[in-house]
Amino acid sequence: MQAGRELESFKDALKREHLARIERLEKERDEKITGMVADGRMAVQKKVSALRKDQEARFNRLAEEKKKEGWSLARAAFLEEFSKLFRWSEGELEKKVSELKYSDRARYGASLAALAREALASCGRPAVLVVETGCGEIIRETLGREGLLLDVEVREENIDGWGGCRAETENEIIDNTLLTRWGRMKTVFSLKLSRLANDSFTEIRRRSNKL
Repeated sequence: MQAGRELESFKDALKREHLARIERLEKERDEKITGMVADGRMAVQKKVSALRKDQEARFNRLAEEKKKEGWSLARAAFLEEFSKLFRWSEGELEKKVSELKYSDRARYGASLAALAREALASCGRPAVLVVETGCGEIIRETLGREGLLLDVEVREENIDGWGGCRAETENEIIDNTLLTRWGRMKTVFSLKLSRLANDSFTEIRRRSNKL
């Protein structure tokens, strides 16, 4: 009987030890799983954070590129408007000259006489003073009284130059047509207009960047 009880006690002890070992193994397993899950979660969070930073960097690069592209397009459009303004100004000038020529002959005659004086003062003699058809009489009358037509032949032609005159000698041509004078002036005019347009565009961009 004693031996039987001892055997049962030994079996119970083995069973308890076995259960305790299983409990320890399950605990170690759970701890490892929890650690692995925590490590995995941290790794995932790091990847998500890195991905977010990468996406933000790409977005910022694209936004900056689009911004530059937008400003480039805006500048191109602004320059196109500047070109239109310049062409409009040139057209308006030509129209004003034409209106002056046909609606106020006295005023145009005075302007033409001033151009003729300037041209003749810059060339030798004998000379030919070429003016538009229908303007010869004005010049002969005005400059003739002033004694400026000695050794000067006044000739009428269809001048393609908005009006004005041209003085010619054997060795030189003094082109004093209004179109030629505008050609000498329009570089300065264009430069001033360009600076004004550029200053306006720069100010617009500066204000937009503050928004």
